[in-house]
Amino acid sequence: MTNLCAATVILYNPEDDVFENIISYADDVAKIIVVDNSTQHNQKLISKLQERLPNLLYIDNKANLGIATALNIGCNKALELGYEWILTMDQDSRFINFPHYLSCLQELQNDKEIAILAANTNYNETMDIPSQAECQKREVLSAITSANFVNLQKFKEVGGFDEKLFIDLVDYDFSLNMNEAGYKIYELPFIYVKHSLGEVFHRKNLITRKVRAKIEHNPQRVYYFTRNYLYVAAKHRKHFEKQLGLLKTLNMLFIHQITKILLYEDQKLKKLKAKFLGLFHYLLQKYGKYDI
Repeated sequence: MTNLCAATVILYNPEDDVFENIISYADDVAKIIVVDNSTQHNQKLISKLQERLPNLLYIDNKANLGIATALNIGCNKALELGYEWILTMDQDSRFINFPHYLSCLQELQNDKEIAILAANTNYNETMDIPSQAECQKREVLSAITSANFVNLQKFKEVGGFDEKLFIDLVDYDFSLNMNEAGYKIYELPFIYVKHSLGEVFHRKNLITRKVRAKIEHNPQRVYYFTRNYLYVAAKHRKHFEKQLGLLKTLNMLFIHQITKILLYEDQKLKKLKAKFLGLFHYLLQKYGKYDI
């Protein structure tokens, strides 16, 4: 079973606790391909991983090349080494029951329709962990890149991850490419992974006075999301016309999000500038990395 799959994890200026995240799955795969996008390397972490994991292959990009490029590097290396499937991981994701996931991959691997198997990233401490592998699956339109088993031949067939995007919506675009190629994405609800989403801020509601945690992105991510969303919507026009329509898409991307920024978020002016710069660069067809 172990020889069936490799894993790749993308690092970006990681903290020391990333070690435990990687160990939650690295022992159970044939090869763990660490692709480092860091601008500030954690040599202590890298040395610790190299000492602990004989199956580790470390690739230093020496710069932040973006999540799409880093994922392509990891997946293409796994293809070169002869693997059929690859587990794609973020550095801040940690499995709760990874051996169960491997059992499900073993059970489902011969289904020619499956391009991606996705874990349940909504884990919380109150959830029951099944004592035996539960391979119940449900079809989904898309999956985030972390904690996915990706079929490498299908990855190759659709051209990999779109490097124009750099970061943000890379996973959504890749999922839509798989759907449009006629393949399926399944989430396994009993395979659990802890995953962190965005920057969490605590805000006091001005009416109720209650303090609640909010996920909020910085201006740089606002820029990428705006530009990339417009690009992905145009690229997958038929899907967006069917699901949302042009007016709903623009309403969500501009009216709704600008209202949210103005009412609830910090750095309002910077985020508004970032949003309209993203629109401007989309119109210019300017993609890839851009520091605002």
